[in-house]
Amino acid sequence: MGVLAIDFGLKRIGIAGSDDLGIASYPVKLVINDARNQYFSDILSIIDDRRPDLILVGLPIKDDGRLKIQTDIEVFTKELKKLTSVKVIYWNENFTSKEADEILIKMNVSRKKRKSFQDMLAACLIIDSYLRSQQ
Repeated sequence: MGVLAIDFGLKRIGIAGSDDLGIASYPVKLVINDARNQYFSDILSIIDDRRPDLILVGLPIKDDGRLKIQTDIEVFTKELKKLTSVKVIYWNENFTSKEADEILIKMNVSRKKRKSFQDMLAACLIIDSYLRSQQ
């Protein structure tokens, strides 16, 4: 079962995929959020190419109230569901960006380059969390 994960951000959107066996995740693409929703064409192209069975959209879940980004993610997801027939669900992404940054720091990736990889790696961590939950 191929899975695609989206780490939606106000500046960058990280996209990752899984292999068909659901064993491993890998970065697919970093899409710039241009605030005019033109990124949907890039995302739909990836969906058409990869043909996933499921799309995970990372959503930070907080016990002590909503974050502003949650509304943006919900608006994005609602529109994505209109544009694709693939099942789209939310997946808890608490701390994935922080964890991705820590991994890149341990790998001695420069601060400038980390921005390019952090969101895709966060999307990989979303998939990894999902795959572990299915075992």
